[in-house]
Amino acid sequence: MQDVILKGRQDGYQITLKQDSAISGIMTELTDLFVRLNQEKKVPDNKIINFTIKTENRLLTEKQQQQIYALIEQYPQFQVTTIEASVMTHQAAQNWKQQDNVHLNRAIIRSGQEVDVEGDVLFIGQIHNGGILKATGSIFLLGVCEGVVQAGFPDNEDALIVGDLTDAFQVRISGSVGIIADEERHFDGRSVAYINDLHLLDYSTLDNLKAIRPRLYNKIGEA
Repeated sequence: MQDVILKGRQDGYQITLKQDSAISGIMTELTDLFVRLNQEKKVPDNKIINFTIKTENRLLTEKQQQQIYALIEQYPQFQVTTIEASVMTHQAAQNWKQQDNVHLNRAIIRSGQEVDVEGDVLFIGQIHNGGILKATGSIFLLGVCEGVVQAGFPDNEDALIVGDLTDAFQVRISGSVGIIADEERHFDGRSVAYINDLHLLDYSTLDNLKAIRPRLYNKIGEA
């Protein structure tokens, strides 16, 4: 199995490190990859080549990240812009949980059931198809969702839904509704559903949280 996948982008390259691969195998493949790219590069020597590294659902330790930075520093023309995981750090989740009106919910919401929460909710349970989780504030999903998640009920357009919406049937924020099966996009643990400036339901990632909701970003810290 390939441990490292390279994909070209307009601004450089994206490298995906497979989440199930051993770090030793990843480092070996990265070493070989950078050697090859350094030999094959077809850009002026004064141009910096940027690399975005994605680690899927694996959070690298600080030591592992330093290994990668140390490796690429051997090539002055190469630069890692970001190392991104598809999950939020536990620290960011805890920061959110520590806000006064955030509720931790471990419920299993079965078909036909509805759970209502006042304020924001950190949800680590399971929502079955036909079940509904409804909050007056934002919803942060660490659990499994196959049903409906509704944030900002009834009219709070500042609310967000954060988390993996891949298997969700429907998302609702305030009065806006989205059917996930109709969306031609990739969702993961860093996905964000929100109401944009045109008052329409939209999707982004936690990387853009500061621009979407600056005050919330400042409360929970670096996501």
